Formats: sequence, C-alpha cells, structure tokens
Amino acid sequence: MFNSFKIGTAFGIPIRIHWTFVVMILVLMMRVPGSNTDFLLAVGVLLTCVLLHELGHSLVARRFGIRVIDITFWPLGGMARMSQIPESSKVEGLVAIAGPAVNFVLAAVGVVALILFGPQAGGTFDRYAQTFVFWNLGLGIFNLVPAFPMDGGRILRAFFARNHDWLRATEMAVSVGRLCAGMMFAASLAWMMSGGEGICLLPLIPLFIWVAGGRELLVVRLRHAQMHFGQPFGSHPGQPESQTGRQPNGSQPEFGQPPEVSHGQGSGFSDADIRTLEQFRGRMRPPD
Repeated sequence: MFNSFKIGTAFGIPIRIHWTFVVMILVLMMRVPGSNTDFLLAVGVLLTCVLLHELGHSLVARRFGIRVIDITFWPLGGMARMSQIPESSKVEGLVAIAGPAVNFVLAAVGVVALILFGPQAGGTFDRYAQTFVFWNLGLGIFNLVPAFPMDGGRILRAFFARNHDWLRATEMAVSVGRLCAGMMFAASLAWMMSGGEGICLLPLIPLFIWVAGGRELLVVRLRHAQMHFGQPFGSHPGQPESQTGRQPNGSQPEFGQPPEVSHGQGSGFSDADIRTLEQFRGRMRPPD
C-alpha cells in the first residue's frame, strides 16, 4: 500500500503501517483522557488482535498457493493484500472465515486465562485480559457482518457462487453489502447526532464498504469481459465479417448467449461488430 512503512515481518509477510494510522494515534493521544501509557497498551492489544486476524487470512491463503504481498495497518483496521483469490467458493469461504475464527479462538483463550489466573494475578491482569477478550469478540463479530468486501460479505459471495456464476455472485454480495453500508451509515449519523463521542471514524466504514465493494465488482466485470473480448467469439481473421450478429445458421443468438463477431482483417472489432455487441441484451458468459 502506498505511503506506508515497514515495521517488521511475520511468517515472511511484511507488516506495514500507513502514515494516516500514525496521525490518528497521535491525535487520539492528545484527546483521550488518562495515561498515555494505558492508551498505548490498549492500542497494542488491539493491533495484536488485528494482526493475528490478518495472519489467519494470510496463512490459509498460502495453503492454497495464493501469494500474500503484505499486511498493512490503516485507520479503519488491517488489510492483507493478496495477489489474487481464485474464483472458488471453497477457497473464498475458507480464507474469509479464517480471520474471525482466529479472533474467536483467542477470545476463548482469554476467558480461560481469566478463569485460571485472574484471581491470583490481580486487577491489572484482569483489565488487560478483559480488553483482549473484548477486542477479539468485537473483531470477530463485526467482520462477519455480510457487508462485502468484509469477511462476512466474502462468505456470502462464496455461498451465492454455489448456484450462480462468479460475476452474478459478486453483484448479489455487493448489493447486500451496500444495504448494510447504508444502515451502518444511518446508525452512525444518528449516534453522532445524539451526542455520541469518539466515533468520528464510524461513518467512514460504510463509505469504505460502498466504494471498495464497487471497485471489486468493477474488477470482476473487467476480468470476465476480458475472457470474452480477449478471444474471438467464433470468427477469425480471414472469415467474412458478421454484419447482422446472427449465428452461422442465420438464426438470432439465444438470449444469454454472446453473438459471434469477427475481428476483421486487423486488430480489434469492426464497426459492425461493435454495433452488434451494443445491441446485444443477453448476459455475457464464456463459450462452452
């Protein structure tokens, strides 16, 4: 991610912090009452939970041969950048669920530690152990909200992809995600108007969901369009150009079946091919 700097490596994965995250911490240190030491310790606990969450995604992705570029902290959380997740319901679902699963396991470990060592360790241990449990439960539950491209939204896309093609599954997941984003935005504004404090970043989360989901949908659409337009649909250079967009037998293309077009003698599509594709009202899909 641009404008970030490396702070270490975990399992061979670079760990980076975006400069906006540093600015946010400095601003909060000046505004949050109490000891800066306690604040920084709480931030350290949160960063540990987020890092372990992202490592859960990353290590499962590696098992499927996916290259993990880095993990970056920024004001809205952590982000594990990966080369590309294949269009597979199984891979998408397992990679997405790995992060929240790590948080729930850590929360359970924290509860056990509180039960076993809390009475002997004293109040300081209790306070930080409870914070550890709270952060992990919060991260696990929040990330399961079905707001694509959050983890819950990716799990939802994996579910939709069982009965639909990847593009349609993405469109459906983005639609549900934007509905969730709208509800989250309205709730955050209502909270702020009612006098809630310390939540100035909350409206940015649904905005991020809306924009990031749309960008990923665009990437999927472009990738699927390339599958169609990057290869001839049925005609090849040297064959007569299609002037009507009809199939070789003269019939109209079946609804949902891309029309056959030629690439002409040069590169790209002819004017007649472009008109044919513009008039096509079916759904583009790969040839059988």
